[in-house]
Amino acid sequence: MNAPVQLRLVYHRTKILCTVGPAVASPEKLYQLLTAGADGFRLNFSHGSEESHAAYVRWIREAEQRVGRFVPIMVDLPGPKLRVATLPQGALELRAGEEVVLADVSQGEGITPGRGELSVIPVEYPTIARDLKVGDSILLDDGKLRLKVTGKRGKGVRAIVVAGGILQSRKGINVPGVQISLPSITERDRRGIEFAARYACDYVAVSFVRSAEDVRAVRRLLQETGSLAWVIAKIEKPEALADIERILQAADGIMIARGDLGVEIPAVQVPLVQKQLIQLANQRAKLVITATQMLESMVQNPMPTRAEASDVANAVLDGTDVVMLSSETSVGAYPVEAVMYMRSICQEAERALTVHPEVVHTLVGKGERPERLTTDAIAAAAAAIAAEGHVQGIVSLTLSGETVRLISKRRPPVPILAVTQNPMVARNVGLLWGTTGMLLERVGSTDETIEEVKQLLRQQGYFMPGERIVITIGRPLVARSRTNMLSIETI
Repeated sequence: MNAPVQLRLVYHRTKILCTVGPAVASPEKLYQLLTAGADGFRLNFSHGSEESHAAYVRWIREAEQRVGRFVPIMVDLPGPKLRVATLPQGALELRAGEEVVLADVSQGEGITPGRGELSVIPVEYPTIARDLKVGDSILLDDGKLRLKVTGKRGKGVRAIVVAGGILQSRKGINVPGVQISLPSITERDRRGIEFAARYACDYVAVSFVRSAEDVRAVRRLLQETGSLAWVIAKIEKPEALADIERILQAADGIMIARGDLGVEIPAVQVPLVQKQLIQLANQRAKLVITATQMLESMVQNPMPTRAEASDVANAVLDGTDVVMLSSETSVGAYPVEAVMYMRSICQEAERALTVHPEVVHTLVGKGERPERLTTDAIAAAAAAIAAEGHVQGIVSLTLSGETVRLISKRRPPVPILAVTQNPMVARNVGLLWGTTGMLLERVGSTDETIEEVKQLLRQQGYFMPGERIVITIGRPLVARSRTNMLSIETI
C-alpha cells in the first residue's frame, strides 16, 4: 500500500467499527470515516441486498488503498432473527387492552382477517404456534411494545396488548425465556457465509448464538468455502451467557450486542454483564466488541449526550478492544462527526489507562500444548519489556495473528505492529487493541528477515532512527515455526 508517511503514523488503541449503509454509500464517505478515526467496517446482512454489500466491499477497498492501511470488513449474519413482516400500510397502531393475532407470513392461513376479526400482525416466525404458550411475553421493537399470549389461533397465536404504540414493518421480535425451535443457521446465513468467502471478508459475526456448536457450525461452513475469516459470536441470548466459557473457546472473539441482550434479560443487568464479558474475553485472549446505541442520539443530533460519552468511556476503561457504531454511521445524519466524537472519547479515556501491574500473567491455560505456552511466555515478555519503557514499539512476525492477540491483551503502552505475508491476517489484526497490520513480501533467514523488517519500518516512517523495538518471531522461519524467539533491535 502506498500512502503518505503522516497517514501511516495513525495509532489507535481502542478500535472503532462502523456499520455501512445509505448514509456512507460512496468511496469518499468511507474514506472520510477512516480519516476521522474508524478502523473497520461492518456489513449488516439483516438489511440490504448482496449487490449493495458487494458495492460496499469495492468502495471499502478503494478507501483502504487511499488511506494506506489495512481495513477489516465484517459480515454480520442475520441469524434466526424474528421480525414483523411488511405491514399493509407500513405501520399499525396497537392499543393497550386490545387483542391481536400474530401469524407467520409463510403459512398463508389467517393473514387477511375477515369482518369483525382481530387485527393480524404478519410475522417472520414459522414455529410461533409451536414455541409460544399462554402467558408468554412478546416484545416488539426492542421492547417498546409488549404483548402477552392468550391462546392459539390456527398456526398463529392470540395476544393481548400490554403496552401499545405504533408498530412499523420489519421491527424485531423478542420472546424472553422461550426456546426458539428454529435452526441456528438460516439460508440467509449460508448466503452471507458464501459472500464473505467470495469477497475475502475478514470477519463473520454469528447472530443469536445459543451454544458453542453454533460457532463451530459457522466455522465449518467457512472452511468448506476456503475462508479463513475470524468468527465472532454475538452475545444476545441468555443461553449464550450460560455457555459463555465454551463459546469463548470456540470463537475468535465476542460482540456484546446490547440491543437484543437488553430485551432478552432485564435491562438493569446489562451493565454488569457487559463488564463481566469484557473481563472474561480479556482473560481468554479473545477479541471483544461492545456494540449498540453507543452514540444513538447522533443519528439525528450533531453531538452525543453526556451519558453516551460516559458509556463509551466506561467500555474503554473496562478493556474493550472495539466500540461499534450502528445506525449512527449507516443511516445517521452525522456519520463522520459520530466517528470523530467516538475517537476523541476513546482517546480521553485511554489517558487514564495504566499498564497492568501483572502484565506477565498467563493467558493460555496450563493444559495447553507446550508450543502455545511458549508463545504466551514470549508475548508476556514483550509486553513487560515495553511496560518498563525500554522500547518504543513491539513488532511481531505472525502467520495467524495469535501471538499479536496475546500481546495486545496485555495492553502494552507502545504501538504493536503485526508483520505478515497474508493480507487477510493484516486486516484481521486491525481490530485488536493497539495493533496495526503490515505486509512483508519476502521472508528469508531469521537474521535477513529481521533486517528487512527494520528497513521496512524505516522506509514507512513507523519509528525514528535510533529508536528501539522488540521483535517476536518463530525460528526457523522456513519451517513456519510458532513464535519462540524475542529480540531487541535498534531502528
